[in-house]
Amino acid sequence: MTTLLAINPPTELTFQGPFVEVVTSILSLTNTTDKKVCFKVKTTAPRRYCVRPNSGVIDPKETMEVQIMLQPFSYDPNEKNNHKFMVQSTVLAEEMAGLAAEEIWKTVSSANIVDKKLRCVFTLPEAGAAASAPPAAADPVNPVNSTFVTKPDTGLAKPVAGSSDIQKLKERVEDLTRENTSLKNRVGAAASRQAPAVEPAFHNAAYYIIFVIIGWLIAKFVI
Repeated sequence: MTTLLAINPPTELTFQGPFVEVVTSILSLTNTTDKKVCFKVKTTAPRRYCVRPNSGVIDPKETMEVQIMLQPFSYDPNEKNNHKFMVQSTVLAEEMAGLAAEEIWKTVSSANIVDKKLRCVFTLPEAGAAASAPPAAADPVNPVNSTFVTKPDTGLAKPVAGSSDIQKLKERVEDLTRENTSLKNRVGAAASRQAPAVEPAFHNAAYYIIFVIIGWLIAKFVI
């Protein structure tokens, strides 16, 4: 059967990356006859493309543009591309004028359908064009803190006291221990001369004062 549509491009659909967003290729269909022509666009990879319109009717000598949109994907130059498209066309008979597109293609004989196949070609921008873009400015390095950190600790670390502070703390604790021993001796001597009921209260007050002093020293040198 003779050709019904002039298709441009005639053999290949080119899609230029990078393929991080939708890439559109335009397919131009021109009715070269003096009759209305129905067309339908098919592909071997329907999940990878969106075609608008994927079918329709073109009046005599008129042209219609079809947008073929390649969906974003991870491009591998080593992967072989086997994507193909096929444009089918047939003359719209007068008795089919009132039918829906699906009914037309179900009714028409395969002998009256003209098929035209096109293959898909994926290309990337030339290396020179990519290299012409100015490099991104490097982040300034802080001369005070240029240490690389793998992962910040979520805990709040407390500073560790120096060796001199620890030694002073030990000496102060020993002094308090000696004072505590002396105080116990004096308390025991005083308690023997006082009523037994006074002894527990006096001891508790003395111990409370000692614990407060020790706690204050530890907080001063450690925290």
